[in-house]
Amino acid sequence: MLEEDCSDKNLEILFLSEDSRKLVQTLSNTNSLKILKLLETKDMSAGELAEKLSLGLSTLKYNLDSLLDAGMIRVSDVKWSQRGRKIKIYEPVEKIIVLVPGCRDICKEEILGMFLKNTQENFCIDGD
Repeated sequence: MLEEDCSDKNLEILFLSEDSRKLVQTLSNTNSLKILKLLETKDMSAGELAEKLSLGLSTLKYNLDSLLDAGMIRVSDVKWSQRGRKIKIYEPVEKIIVLVPGCRDICKEEILGMFLKNTQENFCIDGD
């Protein structure tokens, strides 16, 4: 599928599909956005996130699962508690996401070209 052909480590191009719907749903959830904002400051475990956000673990787990499924966060480390339980540490995924509202035969290079052209037209790149 074209979506897979246009994805790499730092750039994800999504056409209107189930994957883009999941991403938009996840990003429209207030708790998911709060989680992402907290993870910008430092990597945290579910317990730390639940405490800082005053959320129940089931609500937090639902949002973490949605963010993981949408590719917005990942497990950066696994630690062990004093009781021998596995504790996952989460971090945000740094990438550019482009949503293409149409299913034309467009490739990553064309989208990158349009993106760069638009960026150069709207921002001063050389410091002027």
